[in-house]
Amino acid sequence: MDINNSEMTIENLKQKIENQANLIKELTRENEELYHQYNHLIIRNGKLLQRIDDFQKIINEMHIRVEEQQLISGNMMQLNDRLRIKNDTIYSGIRGQEKEYLNTPVDSKAQEALSSFDIKDLSKRWKSYPGQLAQNEPNLRKQIFMLIHLYSSSPLASADLFSKAGVGGVTGARYVSYLKKLGLICYTGARKKGHYHITQTGKEFLENKNQQLIQEKEKISKPENSRAKIFMENTSHRNEINIDQNDL
Repeated sequence: MDINNSEMTIENLKQKIENQANLIKELTRENEELYHQYNHLIIRNGKLLQRIDDFQKIINEMHIRVEEQQLISGNMMQLNDRLRIKNDTIYSGIRGQEKEYLNTPVDSKAQEALSSFDIKDLSKRWKSYPGQLAQNEPNLRKQIFMLIHLYSSSPLASADLFSKAGVGGVTGARYVSYLKKLGLICYTGARKKGHYHITQTGKEFLENKNQQLIQEKEKISKPENSRAKIFMENTSHRNEINIDQNDL
């Protein structure tokens, strides 16, 4: 029996040793799997850290851009303030010039001459003047103002005449060429230093002494319809006014 007991004890010990060896193998395998998982986690952790660093760089760049935009905005506000101050200064200067212009005394002689004529009557007679085909009321008034200023202050240089009549250089040159063509004014002197004079015919027109010419014009037959009249006016205007170089 002692021998049998000893054999059973040896077999039990061998079984225990095998069981422990199997357990050690399983634990070793599990340990290796955990180690692999740990390595994967380390790699993923490194990648996440890298992404965090990249995001931090992007955030830093955004902060830099925000600061640059703030600087640009500040510069734009300063520039806007400067422009506003400059515009206010210019506007105040213009207002001062307008005030000075409004307070400038008008030539009493020219003012007296303008007030001594009936502008409506002159416009009406100027529309029906022989050879005068224009019908635009503002243009006719400007031409009448030229005649009145020359009547009261003749002779006048072109710049002074255009300024008094309130017309520009090109328009004024066209008007005086038209008035010269009709014999109401004349130009004497050099091209740049000459002056305009009102003729005796111009004086008679302003003084209403040439009604006979107007009546003769009224006897002339007119075009039968408005289209023919407009055609005749347009064809006449194309060739009737040639601006003299002295008028510019």
